[in-house]
Amino acid sequence: MTAQELLTQFRNEMLDTAKPHFWSDEEILGYMDDAYKRFVRLMGGIADFTSDLTRVDIDAGDPVGILDKRILRITEAFRVSDGGKISIINHTDLTFTRDNDYGLIRPLHLDTMPGPVRYMVIGAERGKCKWVQIPETNDVAQLYVYRLPATKIEMDGTNLDYEFDEIGDEHVPYLCLWMRHRGYMKQDADTFDPKRAESFRAAFAEYCTLAKREWDRYKHKNREIQYGGL
Repeated sequence: MTAQELLTQFRNEMLDTAKPHFWSDEEILGYMDDAYKRFVRLMGGIADFTSDLTRVDIDAGDPVGILDKRILRITEAFRVSDGGKISIINHTDLTFTRDNDYGLIRPLHLDTMPGPVRYMVIGAERGKCKWVQIPETNDVAQLYVYRLPATKIEMDGTNLDYEFDEIGDEHVPYLCLWMRHRGYMKQDADTFDPKRAESFRAAFAEYCTLAKREWDRYKHKNREIQYGGL
């Protein structure tokens, strides 16, 4: 299902096929992009370890790494040079400390010792991380992440052929539930209907709950349980 087909679905369900329209194409595409991102957020993000945004440059002498702002959560990280694991630490977790060469204890995020990157401190600033140790040579961090969609639905209609392939075609028609919620919240005498808006918001949330259960089942393999004999 393409963005154009979803736009048409919205107009058909909202009885807005005759001109002049109550909602412009630009407004509908804005609702669509919002619905797409909201669905992905409620699912916990799109799992990714292969796209370009999962590879982060580690520059020699620079303690700061630049992260794509579409990343919602990082689960694992490794140095590409040798496959070494980079532990992910939240900046608020100050219990992670270590000795420096002089036997002093300091918070890990303040460590300025050079060496291969062993830790990735996140959460202090969106789109950035702190490398510990400070890299001595250029490298790349390979991340395993959950992220927002890589593609934005453009309000000027330049990518109406987009097919929402990152979430699965079966979910796309239900994005219209949130789009209709947004449509009925438009501040206009002919469109504003808070009761209908709330009903579609609730229906969208209910569908997302069901879809997330399915996604969670897919992410976890079945475990075999062995029982010992008496």
